[in-house]
Amino acid sequence: MSRRRGGLAVGIAAGLAVVFAAAAICQTLRLRAMGRQVDALTAQTADQQQQLDSLQQQLAEAQAAREAVEAEAQTALRSAELARAAEAKADIADGDQIGRVWVEGTQVDCPLYWGDTGSQFRNGAGAHSTDGCVLPGENGTVFVGGHTDSWFVDLKSAQIGGIIHLETPWGTFSYQITETKVIGETEIDQCRWGAEEPSCILYTCYPFGIQTPTTQRYLVYADPIETDAGGVVPDELRTAES
Repeated sequence: MSRRRGGLAVGIAAGLAVVFAAAAICQTLRLRAMGRQVDALTAQTADQQQQLDSLQQQLAEAQAAREAVEAEAQTALRSAELARAAEAKADIADGDQIGRVWVEGTQVDCPLYWGDTGSQFRNGAGAHSTDGCVLPGENGTVFVGGHTDSWFVDLKSAQIGGIIHLETPWGTFSYQITETKVIGETEIDQCRWGAEEPSCILYTCYPFGIQTPTTQRYLVYADPIETDAGGVVPDELRTAES
């Protein structure tokens, strides 16, 4: 009896061993299949990544090419604008109207003349035409004056950050106000005459509205919004970021 039981136990153990071995083989085969799938997916992912990298490289090259074309076009436009400006300014003489000046946030808005003597001031604002001062848009200081009891009476409303617009036949040039101050009429060193850096200064007699001679001047300083080697970039050619 005990022998039968022993033989039965051995048979059961042998059967279980076979079952476990078969299960182990199946699991091994399943793992190998999964491994092959993983390898295939890995290879596919690597191929897709390679394709993605190639597309990104092509996109970057296309973007660089587009920017180069745009830069060339902008350079050509700027060159044409500078040539047109030079032609427009070639015959300007003292007393000529050269455009319009207006200041955002104020009532300053009037004709702009070349020269800042009494005859110009009777009709509008005048841009100083000597002492190294320049026309709107050029490298240097555009020094523009107007009577405090008429054209520039509201210059007091100009605020730092506001924009001065100088409209001319060769372009519209915008300058952002950076500072205001009162100076004595003899403080020429505050006027930036002969400077090479482009800027715009508006000036008038002070106190505002006075109709008798005064020794004080009110100055509004402004820097161009965008520049290049040719000077101030006109609004028509300014980049979107500026």
